[in-house]
Amino acid sequence: MILSFHPCLEADVQIVLGDRDPTKEERRLIGEAHAVILPQGCSQDLYELCAQSRAHLFPSYETRFRYPGKTGQSLLFRDLGLAHPNTIRWGQVKDFMSAHPDLRSCPQASPFFMKADKGHEAHGVFLVKDEVSLVQALANLKRLERSGLAGFVTQTMVPCEGNVLRAVVMGNRIFTYWKRPRKKGQLITTLSRDALIDKDWEPDLQSKGAEQARILGYRTGINLAGVDFVFALSEPDPQPVFLEVNYFFGRRGLGGLDNYYRLLFKAVKDWLRERGLNPQSVRLV
Repeated sequence: MILSFHPCLEADVQIVLGDRDPTKEERRLIGEAHAVILPQGCSQDLYELCAQSRAHLFPSYETRFRYPGKTGQSLLFRDLGLAHPNTIRWGQVKDFMSAHPDLRSCPQASPFFMKADKGHEAHGVFLVKDEVSLVQALANLKRLERSGLAGFVTQTMVPCEGNVLRAVVMGNRIFTYWKRPRKKGQLITTLSRDALIDKDWEPDLQSKGAEQARILGYRTGINLAGVDFVFALSEPDPQPVFLEVNYFFGRRGLGGLDNYYRLLFKAVKDWLRERGLNPQSVRLV
């Protein structure tokens, strides 16, 4: 039996939980399932409940919950020996202030980034160029902390000129495109900040990023995520540097919402087929 918690993918049994906990009957179904399809917004509690069963799970979220946030991902890249910017992890603003009471003494050479641990689409990302921008960044991080979003990293800026390569892992397939700045000098580049999507620029670098994303998937089991890379473009042979892994990512670079779900549907069917299960049991709705 194939069980789906995804609202857009029907299976032998489909359960749409919303924000409630599974019932006793739904827990029984999890225990009997051969495969479970999880929603992209899967909670850690639901994942752990399903992981305790003998069912195959898609997507694989073990790494997502083992290495949460930007703090966790920097540890993931370190543990796997993958190229990533020099990153220092901070629990609270007061920890940073204790280590650097004189704000003229920074942990990294300017310019560098300060990034809230749980920020998304550049929310909570601040470029520090001087003491003034550092004070502003710390004040913003303090406000996030008071709202319950504690923790941040300081991170060396890779001279990528604002160009970020997104490699989307969907099952066994990798799709790449660039997020490029619309304005010269723009160093924080996301689609939410009006970045340009470019699928043609620097195809050789796209291939390098895709290969590293494939390696990450092979070593961790990650099979649904958007992996961001930057390159030091002034170097003669730029190599991909892991920036972050996004388990929630926009669909525009994949051709929009409808195309995203078509690609996801194919990835799920391929995944079922590889495990000797019937891909016809799943329907896109």
